[in-house]
Amino acid sequence: RVVEQRMGLRLGGSGSGEAVEVEELDADTLRVGTDIIRKPFVEKPCDAEDHNIHIYYAQAQGGGVRRLFRKVGNKSSEFEAGPAHVRTEGSYIYEEFVSVDQAVDVKVYTVGRTYAHAETRKSPVVDGHVRRNSEGKEMRFVTQLSDVEREYARRVSQAFGQRVCGFDILRAHSQSMVMDVNGWSFVKGSSEYADKAAEILDARFQEALRRRWFARFVDEDNVGRTTYESRWVLKGVFSVCRHADRTPKQKTKCVLHNAAVAALLDGSSTEVVLRKPDELHRVLTALDTAQRQPHADDPQVHIAHVRDVLARKISQPGTKVQLKPQRLAGVQLVLKWGGECTHAGRTQAQGLGDDMRNGLLLINRSLLDDVRVFSSGERRVLSTVEAYGTSFLEDDKAQFMDRVHVRADMLDDSTDAKQEMEAVKQQLRDFFNFDGPLADNPYYSPDMCAPAEMAALGPREFLRGICDIIVRLVARMEDNFARLSSEQLAQLQPDWCCHETAELFSERWRKLLADFTLADATAYDPAKATPLYDSLKYDALHNRRFLEHIFMPADELDRELLAARPSSELTSAEYPPDPLFAQQDVRQLYSQAKQLFDFVTRCEFGITPEQRRHIAIQASVPLLHQLLCDLHEVRDESNARTRLYFTKKSHIHTLLNLVFLSDMPTMVPHDQVGELDYLTHIIFEVYERQPDVDADVRREYSVRVGFSPGANCPHVLDMNIDATHALKVLPRKNFTYHMPLDAVIDRLQCLLDDQCVADQHTAS
Repeated sequence: RVVEQRMGLRLGGSGSGEAVEVEELDADTLRVGTDIIRKPFVEKPCDAEDHNIHIYYAQAQGGGVRRLFRKVGNKSSEFEAGPAHVRTEGSYIYEEFVSVDQAVDVKVYTVGRTYAHAETRKSPVVDGHVRRNSEGKEMRFVTQLSDVEREYARRVSQAFGQRVCGFDILRAHSQSMVMDVNGWSFVKGSSEYADKAAEILDARFQEALRRRWFARFVDEDNVGRTTYESRWVLKGVFSVCRHADRTPKQKTKCVLHNAAVAALLDGSSTEVVLRKPDELHRVLTALDTAQRQPHADDPQVHIAHVRDVLARKISQPGTKVQLKPQRLAGVQLVLKWGGECTHAGRTQAQGLGDDMRNGLLLINRSLLDDVRVFSSGERRVLSTVEAYGTSFLEDDKAQFMDRVHVRADMLDDSTDAKQEMEAVKQQLRDFFNFDGPLADNPYYSPDMCAPAEMAALGPREFLRGICDIIVRLVARMEDNFARLSSEQLAQLQPDWCCHETAELFSERWRKLLADFTLADATAYDPAKATPLYDSLKYDALHNRRFLEHIFMPADELDRELLAARPSSELTSAEYPPDPLFAQQDVRQLYSQAKQLFDFVTRCEFGITPEQRRHIAIQASVPLLHQLLCDLHEVRDESNARTRLYFTKKSHIHTLLNLVFLSDMPTMVPHDQVGELDYLTHIIFEVYERQPDVDADVRREYSVRVGFSPGANCPHVLDMNIDATHALKVLPRKNFTYHMPLDAVIDRLQCLLDDQCVADQHTAS
């Protein structure tokens, strides 16, 4: 009635609002009270908070129903074929379904009656598939409203009495129709919208102030002046950050007894790492000797395999050989390659450094006057530091890197927690290699928090499901490689990055198949979870076009190649094709691989709280000492400062566990933290409140921990990847509430003291 009074527009049909009888007269016809409506029609719940809308199609259209719902992952609707009956429980509104070819779905957002922001999106009615941009958000395109549509926006805001609201417009054949009014709604991620909204709100506040009686008492020159209660200044920033996006890490290893291999140790009784070109060629020569003069205990097939891989990887960045003397006899040779920072990683690091700099300039620019940077010795970490730091301090690259302190003892992997972590890994191995239901698994602990699918199937059966999918995908890949010419393979993905090729792609996937091939007696190593998930995510970002096509069945791929349309022909506001949407094997593998990865990663740093405590403290003693030193110094010294620590995934996990173990008031439970992706960072922010000059008040200090899960998106297969191949680093959020600085120091110190007592007890 209000809308009718304000606009002269009557909404709805002849219904009185009271419950009426609903009857399906035939497959296409519905009687609602005395009204007749024929398919296609829309069935909407009367409850505005219920988004489960159904669209029923006529027999002539093939029948069936499309069920719309709030976005779940990458889906916003699904189609169900066959006979479809209307719902009989609940209260619904029935409307004619307006189906128009080439129609455009427009979302309009008003702020007052004079401003409206509009974006086009893919309608959920099309196929229910949500496409996402490089930030993981639904793909939308800003569009200009016509004069008629702007008038719609003004009248909707007036009629519904909502200055801030959203509504949907359907555009078709040069005409527009308002389809739905959503109530309070605003735009996320648009600086233009935020600036305009702030401008309108400011004008409203100023106008309201001038109309109030106390306006004559307000001194505009003192608006925003600091009082004692608001005199909190950010004095210290201590950030611990994981490295940026990298290529998949791969390795192969074997134990050899040949004298030529042992000679590479050069008499050392500890681990030796060889990575220089001349050192790697020495290893290659030693393996040639081991083949010509074999030792009785060295399987020739292992030597041949390692030699072949090294010969092909010797010139790739990041290739290295680790030689580890064995306690009884022989040398373990571990060949590693990959794990290098990508061009996307450098882009991510530069962006994060720039964002941090801009944030500190706004909050307290003196934080940039005293900056110290510490790094792991790993190449991918140093590459991240270089990209981040030159952007953060706007320094010349060489000049900045001279300021970086490499602290392998503090920021590389520690062996102090090796024994405890090995016990956890053994429990995980036993857990996965028990063939039976979860309830009967003697190695299962409730602290593991197994995902629902794994719990229902049992861990071994869950792994078999993953193996079955990989077998099918690799078989299709091998078939397509055998059938397609080099020109056709190049058509799938003309350009490769990060030293990749189609051959290296196939080699990596064959190795994944070997890792997950489970014969009845085969023991599964949970460490294989990371390479599988890493490869899937890496290919989804860097080799998207190849991933989209190489796993297709032959007939589907041939049709794709014939119908290929150059991406240059797509308009800027056109949704790109998505071959992955129909590839359920790839999507299922990604889903299960992520579940496996999240489960194993969460457990490998401790299953029980006590294990997490021991591993976190033992692995992080130098870093914890350094952070405590930073907190003491920022309290006792006068100047503001920033300290940046760049490290690997393991230290991020253990430090986060320390925050939980210290009983700080966290805002997120431990089991809801999720994946700690590239450039995950944990920041200790120290605030100082200074007293007035004459006040007898001591300086006060408060600590708050901030946290970002890094460049993370759970829907990476549904994203539209741009040329940078880079996911956006998620903004930092408050992870803990404010705490007095002394209380934080005491709690972290207690963790160290407990470890010292434990070490003394072990030594005695």
